[in-house]
Amino acid sequence: MKSLYTSRLSSHLTEMFKYLRLVFNDYFVLALLFLIGGLGYSYSNLLKTLSGSEWWLMPLCIVVITLVEQLGNLATLIREPDFVFLLPREGQMWQYFKTAFSYSFPLAAIIQLVVTVVLMPLIHIGHVVSILQVGALLLTVVAIKGTLLVTDLGFLYRLVSKRVKQLIHYVLPLIVLTIGLYFNYFIAFGISLAALLGATIFSGEIKNRPLNWREATATENGRMHRVYQFFNLFTDVPALTGNVKRRKWLDPLLKRIELIPKNTYKYLYAHGIIRDNEMSGLFFRLTLIGAVMLFFIHGTYLPIMISALFIYLIGFQLIPFYQHFDDNVFIHIYPVTLQNKTASFQTVIRWMLVIVAVIFAIVVIFANIGSFATIVGVIMVELLELVWFLRMYLPRRVQKITKA
Repeated sequence: MKSLYTSRLSSHLTEMFKYLRLVFNDYFVLALLFLIGGLGYSYSNLLKTLSGSEWWLMPLCIVVITLVEQLGNLATLIREPDFVFLLPREGQMWQYFKTAFSYSFPLAAIIQLVVTVVLMPLIHIGHVVSILQVGALLLTVVAIKGTLLVTDLGFLYRLVSKRVKQLIHYVLPLIVLTIGLYFNYFIAFGISLAALLGATIFSGEIKNRPLNWREATATENGRMHRVYQFFNLFTDVPALTGNVKRRKWLDPLLKRIELIPKNTYKYLYAHGIIRDNEMSGLFFRLTLIGAVMLFFIHGTYLPIMISALFIYLIGFQLIPFYQHFDDNVFIHIYPVTLQNKTASFQTVIRWMLVIVAVIFAIVVIFANIGSFATIVGVIMVELLELVWFLRMYLPRRVQKITKA
């Protein structure tokens, strides 16, 4: 069973590296460097403004670390047909999951360590922390993550219920971190280590328990779906299938489209983008990420660059939707010209990008209320980018798609 997981892991890593090469291209790496530099500069300025008496410092660190503890799931690489083909060897599957744990735990621990190290200046401002206390805190967050992964494995074997699993995932980190940051780091480490040892001993029962194949498959499918969603922000992912969901709360906006022949494609594109989970999810995620970054990042030029970058990324990711309905045979009998189709698509994209630009401008105004140059710069650059994207870039891209 170990060799089976090793073989699947090799194929999995090959696929991941293929997408990572597309994601971390020269442009994204450059943007990432600017982003990290801007966040680091803003974080440094924030630290200078803190006196250490702020009541929210420790609760903020506790909540952030608790949320980060939820990152890095157990990579089981279970597939749909396994329920049929591996069922005769179900008694040996614990070896398979043991190997999966050995792969998943170090990667998850690295995430916890990096975030905790980044938060250490905030914790140090709240109260002076020695080297030994820092080490105890780092070991604590790693032990907590190990406990959570063991709990996830126990859930797949019905050792713990879903409610107990959720309680352990959120209550355990909150309690242990509160004890560590407010009372004693070494006591917190002792509790986290005891929890890990207890969970490990308790998980020994999986050898005698039946595997919940349906839950194991659904959990792994959900994990891979989130990974593919990230890659889908940068490139097309064939393994990602879109779902349609009715969003009734947006009906008042959609009803503004008059039901006349010339609005046929405008109606289709507007409803299609909003109800398509992948496309609408991509739009909302990028808008939210951009707005959050603009709220926390200050300066004269960096907000301008970030707002322009995210408007371009959102518009660029929406362009492939132009061909979304081409496989539908019935659209070819619509009494609507190709020029009308193109104009309708451009209109829908214009609406969406204008909404994003307005949201970004509002966030920048609130976050940089004292910097008139930044506010004017963001608004002017957004206007110029919208004109360039909608009048020049988008028509050329649509024309290439049409000729292809």
